[in-house]
Amino acid sequence: MGHSRRMSAPDITWQVEDGARHNFSPACPRFARGLYIAAAPCAELPGWGLGDTDHGLRMMSLTSWLDLLCQCKIEHVICIMNDEELEKKFGNLGDGGLEATCRGQGLGFSRVAVQEPSETLWEVLQQLQELPKSQSVVLVCHDGRGSSAAAAVAWLTLRCGQTLDSSINAVVESARQVGASRAPLEAFENRE
Repeated sequence: MGHSRRMSAPDITWQVEDGARHNFSPACPRFARGLYIAAAPCAELPGWGLGDTDHGLRMMSLTSWLDLLCQCKIEHVICIMNDEELEKKFGNLGDGGLEATCRGQGLGFSRVAVQEPSETLWEVLQQLQELPKSQSVVLVCHDGRGSSAAAAVAWLTLRCGQTLDSSINAVVESARQVGASRAPLEAFENRE
């Protein structure tokens, strides 16, 4: 193992403010070029922009998020959320939901339901394995800190041959360098 999942991708740059706004970062440029982590759109808005927040602010957040993905040449989104959460947060945005909006922008989209952490991670790993190695992918969860970061750690550990500790450190440090935040172990905490 020990090889990167992704082929050499061109160096990608983005506005630091946009990345921080969407909690966006590479998972680990050294071992997994082309694998990124981000919060879902509108995560930076109070209450996800639901309730009293202006619909226009939610649309601006979605547009900013999509612009960031396009600027970074992301080709596929793996969204770790349940159908109900996706519908509640994004059903009336864009083209009628996050999946439809992403596909309308030429992005691939797949969803993994939130389950027991090990099942969720296994499904994300399966989806990553099925995608072409040359395709840039962003792992998205509600805040970009927990489930998507845990999935990136699992990929680095199980598919790239890194130790668990070095995978956690790589994901956390890669995010810190660009003003993002990761807490991959949170995906396993506070389970009811």
